[in-house]
Amino acid sequence: MAVKPEYRLQTLLKIRERKKEAAEQYLAECMKKLHAEKLRLKEMEDELERMIAKRKTKMREYAEKTMRGEMSAQGAVSANLFIERLKEQEEAQKNAIEGQKAVVAQREEDVKGARLDLVKAEQELKALEKHKEKWLEEIKKIEEAKQEELQDEIAQRIFMEHEKG
Repeated sequence: MAVKPEYRLQTLLKIRERKKEAAEQYLAECMKKLHAEKLRLKEMEDELERMIAKRKTKMREYAEKTMRGEMSAQGAVSANLFIERLKEQEEAQKNAIEGQKAVVAQREEDVKGARLDLVKAEQELKALEKHKEKWLEEIKKIEEAKQEELQDEIAQRIFMEHEKG
């Protein structure tokens, strides 16, 4: 039997397979980064909740001391300054959270882009694989036709030999 011809686009097929694998890896990296940034955002939001709870607790504590007459005027001023500082820290945390939300949104865009790249790479690979399948079918048909022709020729020679003899 004759040696099968090599698929002329085999190199391109391998390149597209590697491109698809690279796209899968990039998507996985993007998803990992997105997950990490979402966790960071959650931690920041949890920290803000703790800060608010701490401020409210201190406000109640200072109000109770004031009502019992345990806090001097100077103490009340210091307590108000402390509460204001806590509010400023909360504002800073809110700003940091907004910044982190922007980072998360960017990571989501990265994942979206990576998914599109993967879909494109998969489509390109499938198209070439389909082309190779059709090419193989064509090669098979040609081989079968050659085999049939050879069998016909053998049958004809046998018939001719039989007619002579």
